Amino acid sequence: MFAKRKIDPELEKLRNEVQGPPNLDTIILNVQKVSSHIHAAYLFEHVGKAMLQKLCLLLSSTATGKIYDGWQEFAAHMGLTMEQIRCIDYDFKGLQDPTYYVLLTYVQSPEATMDKILSALQKMQRLDIINQIKDYIYDLVDVVSQCAMSKGSEIIQPGYLPRAPLVLSPILTRECETVTKENKLRCTPQDIQQKHIKQRYGCVVMLTFADDGLSTVECITKIFRSKQPRIGVLILQEQEKGVYSRAEEFIDDCFKQVDYIIPILTRGYIERINNLAKTYEEIHNNLDEKYLKYIYSLLRYEYVKNQCCNNRVRCIVPDKDVYTVVRANLHPTLQAWFRESDIDGFVNNILFHKF
Repeated sequence: MFAKRKIDPELEKLRNEVQGPPNLDTIILNVQKVSSHIHAAYLFEHVGKAMLQKLCLLLSSTATGKIYDGWQEFAAHMGLTMEQIRCIDYDFKGLQDPTYYVLLTYVQSPEATMDKILSALQKMQRLDIINQIKDYIYDLVDVVSQCAMSKGSEIIQPGYLPRAPLVLSPILTRECETVTKENKLRCTPQDIQQKHIKQRYGCVVMLTFADDGLSTVECITKIFRSKQPRIGVLILQEQEKGVYSRAEEFIDDCFKQVDYIIPILTRGYIERINNLAKTYEEIHNNLDEKYLKYIYSLLRYEYVKNQCCNNRVRCIVPDKDVYTVVRANLHPTLQAWFRESDIDGFVNNILFHKF
């Protein structure tokens, strides 16, 4: 027979005091219930920043593997398209955390409630994350519920939604585009100001370039601004106040308003769009190179949206980089290019063949 096990009363007391593992199924149901009428845009308000940070840390720091799923899978469960996931992966590295952009895309929908985030994590078997953020959700729900009253099934949301980059915004349907065209017919002070700008210039262009294209930019900018009619030139480094204050929102507005986008195709530009160039930390002081890939994603998105028609992208290639450009496998938007030495022909093309 086995000897009788000696029981340590103090150890047994400690065992009894320790709580057992949480019942996550019950917790998830409770959290989903209380958060189903709270819009996820509150994550980008002060009250939700702690939870947003925790989600980003837990999802983006976890590599995809047999046990855990990372931010890409989370994005798919949150309804992002494959193109949007690739844009985040290829074009937004260094600007913000990938999970941040996934959630920013998600909250653009009026039906983007907090409980759906938990449902996605549950489908991914990331119960560890739910367990770590549950208290943040309860805190957020308590604060929001005290500040706003929900009427029945109405979703409580903040006064305004955080603005997402153009490529991460909801894709417009034909019906939405019709409404947008009707709204454009209404004249606002900003429209009037934009009309005056157009009258002052034959056309307005936006230059995008890497560091090794700076000398070319300085040369052609001087030529553009001396022509008659004048060509308005927009360079991000010259607009740093607007870029630093609104970043992607400012660039989106500029991109939509100019007549042409002009990439300066150099070895450095090609390396940057192919993820072969220097890291974000090395280029943070150069606004044009910092947002080069973002502008590149905008022009590719416009190309697809226009049924693969390139209406506004015209490139300039320094003569020394022609061989590099000819050998490169470029996106169709970058294949309409002129040599720098043929700048006069380029000017005539954009001034007298404006779309």
